[in-house]
Amino acid sequence: MRMQALTEQLRGCRVLVVGDLMVDEYLWGHIERISPEAPVPVLTLVRRESMLGGAGNVVRNLCSLGALVCAAGVVGADATGNEICELLEVLGVEAEVVREPGRHSSRKMRLMSLEHGQQVFRLDEESTHAARGAIEERLVETIERQAGRVQVIVFSDYAKGTLTPRVLAAGLAAGRRAQIPTVVAPKDSHPQKYAGATVLMPNERELAQLAGVRVDGGDWLDGAAERLLRELALEALVVTRGSKGMSLFETGASVRRVDVPTAARTVYDVTGAGDTALAAFALAIAAGADREMAVRLANLAAGVVVGKRGTATVTPEELRAALAGAEPAAEASASEFAQPAS
Repeated sequence: MRMQALTEQLRGCRVLVVGDLMVDEYLWGHIERISPEAPVPVLTLVRRESMLGGAGNVVRNLCSLGALVCAAGVVGADATGNEICELLEVLGVEAEVVREPGRHSSRKMRLMSLEHGQQVFRLDEESTHAARGAIEERLVETIERQAGRVQVIVFSDYAKGTLTPRVLAAGLAAGRRAQIPTVVAPKDSHPQKYAGATVLMPNERELAQLAGVRVDGGDWLDGAAERLLRELALEALVVTRGSKGMSLFETGASVRRVDVPTAARTVYDVTGAGDTALAAFALAIAAGADREMAVRLANLAAGVVVGKRGTATVTPEELRAALAGAEPAAEASASEFAQPAS
């Protein structure tokens, strides 16, 4: 399957996303003076923008790519929780969201300068306690019911309380019973929480934390990846590496490594790029791509969104436009980046 053909196979694939749903709010305004009350800038508000963030941003990207999405998570019985449910409804997502009284739904408010196009302050409002008891039961029931209806399950962990060890273990087991892949974006520092996932997708810092190693020189990555593949019984590990692109590690007779250089041409904002990569990778797997091609598509998708402002999404049309100039070189150089892990 060529990459151009893959972008046309994404539409209609069914994906379950389980994780920490939140609202990303952007408050845009002018900064023209310093407050007389304290040595801080005064932002005069011009406009507000709100969108799904966290696991919700994974959902947004999947919808933008044409997937049929079911989203599961925990939010509070509050105004932000209402907004999260409304935003999911607008996207046409099948939402199985548990409302927990007393929980503050996660909301990240970013104050943005119109003059500079930059964030000047961020305010977070949220509860991060772990879901318990009946809340966990309802999440597990949702995952087990949906597992037979989807082609891949994505677990997006932002350490806000949805993906408890119990929920994640039950979800990964449900994926194995249904014989569908499970793709996990980790945030917790306890690696055994993610044991049994099909694919783990951390960034470099998260990988080092999970493996208990320091990011030191060029040799640490292979050792850390090989250790997690073995100890967590993973089939593959995909590491997002910012300006260095992405690296795929797959188990087999020996560990196979494929490095994919960044596809970004212009970088305005890296916010949410990891969510985009996660969505594109999982959806490519659902569409029948092998993991190397899925990584290449995810890397391309991330390269598109970092050229946009704010928490952005990518479309199949944008991917095809980017591929028009990139695909021949990328496919011709696939073997160039393959090397065994030490």
